Amino acid sequence: MDAAAEVARAFRRECIALNLARIPWLLLVAMALTLGTIVSLWADPRFGWVSRLLMVDLASAAGFLAAGPFVRRRPPDSRLRALYVWTVVLLALAFMDGYYVLVGRAFGENPVYSLGVVMAATVFVLPPALFLPVLLANHLVFVALISYVAPPAALLPVLLQNSAGAAVAGLVSVLLYRARCAEFSRRRALAAANAALAARNRQLADLMAITAHDLRSPLLGLHDLFALGRRGAALPSEVLGQAARVCGDLLALVNRLLDRHAAEARAERGPLLMIANPRPILAAAIARARLRAAGRAVRIELEAPAGDVAVLLDPEGFVQVMDNLLSNAVKFSPDGATVRVRLWRGARWVCDVSDQGPGVPAADRAALFDRFIRGSRAPATGEPGSGLGLFIAASRMAGMGGEIAYVAGAAGACFRLGFAAEAGEGAVDRSVERPPSAVRSSGP
Repeated sequence: MDAAAEVARAFRRECIALNLARIPWLLLVAMALTLGTIVSLWADPRFGWVSRLLMVDLASAAGFLAAGPFVRRRPPDSRLRALYVWTVVLLALAFMDGYYVLVGRAFGENPVYSLGVVMAATVFVLPPALFLPVLLANHLVFVALISYVAPPAALLPVLLQNSAGAAVAGLVSVLLYRARCAEFSRRRALAAANAALAARNRQLADLMAITAHDLRSPLLGLHDLFALGRRGAALPSEVLGQAARVCGDLLALVNRLLDRHAAEARAERGPLLMIANPRPILAAAIARARLRAAGRAVRIELEAPAGDVAVLLDPEGFVQVMDNLLSNAVKFSPDGATVRVRLWRGARWVCDVSDQGPGVPAADRAALFDRFIRGSRAPATGEPGSGLGLFIAASRMAGMGGEIAYVAGAAGACFRLGFAAEAGEGAVDRSVERPPSAVRSSGP
C-alpha cells in the first residue's frame, strides 16, 4: 500500500471513530425529543397513532444506543463500524422525513426537516462523495412524500424552504469534511516532523557517544606519552611513531565527521552530475589506499575496461564513496590479503569492491547503511569506526541516481555500486596495484 492510500485509510478510521463517539449523544437527544413528543400527544385521541409510530422510533434509537459499545470495541478497520455509522445516518434522515410528514401534516409548516438534515451534516463527519448522493436521494423521497400529503397551495413554499435546508446541509457537510481533512493533514505533518526531530536528536546523541568513545582511547594514549615527556623520560622512535599514529586516527575521525556533514549539506543542494569515466577516480582512490595498505602488505587489484566508459556521476561524491569503501576493505582485510576493485558491465555499469575479510554477518545487513551503525565484526587493524562511512557512501550514490548494495554469498565482504547511466564497452584490462614496499606499480 502506498503512502497516499495509507493516509486516506488512517483518515477514514479517524472519521469513523469520531462518528462513533458522537452517535450516543445524538441518539440520546433524539430519544429525549421523541419521548417529549409522545408525552405531549398521548392524551389527544386525534394523534394517538402518531405517538405509537414515534414509540417505534424510540425503540430503534434505544437499540442502536445499546449496540454502540459492542461496535466501538471492534478493530479500527472493521466494516461493522462503518456499517453502524451509515445505518444510523440513514435512519436519522428517514426519521426526519417521517417526523415532518406526520407532525407537519398535523400542525402545519415547521422547520424540523431542514434543522434535522443540517444537524446530521454537522454532527457526522462523512465523505461528500458518499454523503451528498445519500442526502439527495433522501431529499427526493421527502419531496415525493410532501407532494402526496401537502395541500397544493402550501406545496411550493414547503418545497422551497426544505430544499434550501438540504442545500445548506450539503454545503456544511463538504466544508466540515474538508476542514477536518486539512486539520488531520496538519496533525500528521506535525507528528512526522516531531518524529524526525526525535530521530535527529537520537542521532546526535549517538554521534556524541560514538565520538566520545572513539576520542577517549587515543587521547588517553597521548596523555600517557605527554606524562612520560614531562618526567624527562627519553621517548624512543617507536613511541613517537605510535603518537603520530594516534594523531592520525584522531584526524581521520574528524575527517569522517566532516565528511558526514558535507554529505548532508550536499544532499540538500543536490550533487553536480556529469557524464564521466570513473576509471581515473578509481585509480586515484587506489593510490591513496595503497598508503594505508602498505604496512600490512595488502594488495589492491583493479580490473576495468581499457576503452572509454561513460557513466553519470558526481566526481566529488564518487571520490568519497571509493575512499570509504577502500578504507573499510583495507581495515578489515588480514595481512597479505587482496582487495579487488572491478568495473564491469551487466545490464548497466557497476563497480564491485571486495575484500578477503570476515564479511558482514547476516544480522548486521538490514541496518548496514544507516547512520552510526557499527557492525559486530572486528577490524583486522583494531581501529574502531564511526559508523558513518557506508551511510555517506549510500547517500552519495543515491544523490547520483545510483545505488550501493551488499553482495551476499561472496567470500569476505563485497559492495556493489550501480550507476544511473552507462555508455560504451571495451576489452577488459587487468592491472595490479601492489604496496610500494613490494613492487612499484605502473597500473592506473
